[in-house]
Amino acid sequence: MNIDVLALKYRPKSFEEVTGQELVIETLANSINLNKIHNAYLFSGTRGMGKTTIARLFAKSLLCETSITSEPCGKCSACTEIDDGNHLDLIEIDAASRTKVEDTRSLMDNVQYAPSSSRFKVYLIDEVHMLSTKSFNALLKTIEEPPSHVKFLMATTEPEKLPDTILSRCLHFKLASATTNIITNHLEKILNAEKIKYDISALDTIAKNANGSIRDSLSILEQCISFCNGDLEASKVKSFLGEVDVSIIQNIITSIANKDGPSLVKVIEELNIHSNYEKVTDTIMHIFYELTLAHIDNNNLSPENVNHDFYKDILTKIKLEDLQLFYQIAISSKKDYHNAVSKKDHFTMIMLRMIIFTNETESSSINMLTPKKLDKVSNKSDKTIASEPKIINQSIDNTREEEWFSTINSLSLSGLALHLAKHSVLDVSELNNPILYINEGKKDIYPSLCVNDLLDKIKGHYSLSANINIEYKAGLSTPIVMESLENESMLNEKYEKVKDDPDVTKLQKLFGANINKESIKKIIE
Repeated sequence: MNIDVLALKYRPKSFEEVTGQELVIETLANSINLNKIHNAYLFSGTRGMGKTTIARLFAKSLLCETSITSEPCGKCSACTEIDDGNHLDLIEIDAASRTKVEDTRSLMDNVQYAPSSSRFKVYLIDEVHMLSTKSFNALLKTIEEPPSHVKFLMATTEPEKLPDTILSRCLHFKLASATTNIITNHLEKILNAEKIKYDISALDTIAKNANGSIRDSLSILEQCISFCNGDLEASKVKSFLGEVDVSIIQNIITSIANKDGPSLVKVIEELNIHSNYEKVTDTIMHIFYELTLAHIDNNNLSPENVNHDFYKDILTKIKLEDLQLFYQIAISSKKDYHNAVSKKDHFTMIMLRMIIFTNETESSSINMLTPKKLDKVSNKSDKTIASEPKIINQSIDNTREEEWFSTINSLSLSGLALHLAKHSVLDVSELNNPILYINEGKKDIYPSLCVNDLLDKIKGHYSLSANINIEYKAGLSTPIVMESLENESMLNEKYEKVKDDPDVTKLQKLFGANINKESIKKIIE
């Protein structure tokens, strides 16, 4: 065993040394003290949380020469051999490399034989979810009714992959991920023992990057010790791990709140070339979460929060609905990072999307997005429309989309709900079966809370008692689609007016040029 590796050097030798798993340890210790020992145990949880270590400690409690105890001596031959990994009656099996049913049957054939020197023969199966279906079937009966001298301990990161028949025969212990504070305190103890200088904020950064895994935190710690030459300075650790300065994060959010695209791009350009853009996205999402809580109740804005002054200022610039939209855009876009050629470019697009979608939802009037041919639906102000009785068209005809345009004005929508409405079409031709058709391409974008909010406002507007059904369809004439069609129509109209102009024709022939429709603008009244 290489004792220079921190994860191995500081691997717990007793239950008392296990970090962050108090409930599991207390339960196991009590079962040993009460002599309530089961045939099979399953330990599950994320990587690096101590599943295999706890299983070994439990085996040590069962095999210690003094007695079956929750506090093994650690000095007898059984304890020292388990620590060294060479005890004959503790059989460790890597299920990832022994998935075949022949391996399992061979293993089960040896179960009947008595232990060589201890009171139990303990089988520790790591990553048990990797076994094949036939291997599980071969294991099933033995796990349920093993010989009295046999105990099974299993560890896995994916318990959902185990058959229910196996799960039902095990005592299942789910190990919790470690909190940032637990990991920071653990690292602090190790560095004090190693007599290595450190900044406490550097340990906080390492703990956040460990994602709840004790072992990962120790691996990152070793990298940082090497990079910092034995002196863990906060600035060096943050640079090494791609952490972004808080001020830059705040500038990004401020640019989004001010809907300032050029400023946002400029701020993103200031990011360190080694920045972890996925973690930056996570940080921004967490800030949106904290801002949302503060929006709902100012008491949630703790004066002790390092971002308190920034939060207080930015709350006056961002609406609650926009925070929901921003959070949904970020979480929906995260899954595409692995497809992006440049993570920085993808991050920039995510942030710009927040500005673009907000600008879209804050149009002064829905008529800005409505084709001129639909202006005949209503030439009244929003205030007048909202105050008049609702009239539902009882027939299914081409006016359904027109009615939906005028309805959106009177629903007082904003943020993500308005964005959803503009990608939908409502059909209330049958009062007992109203249907909201949503663009199929937007199926995974809107959270259920947003959809329910729009449905409630529609039901209130039309005084509907029946539930509104949701259907996702392609090819809908939604407000967004009709805006695009209207813009295209206007461009074509402008093009037809200028394409035969003698001066334009002369320029085309002279320079061999073509007309760019989108560049045609009226510059003189």
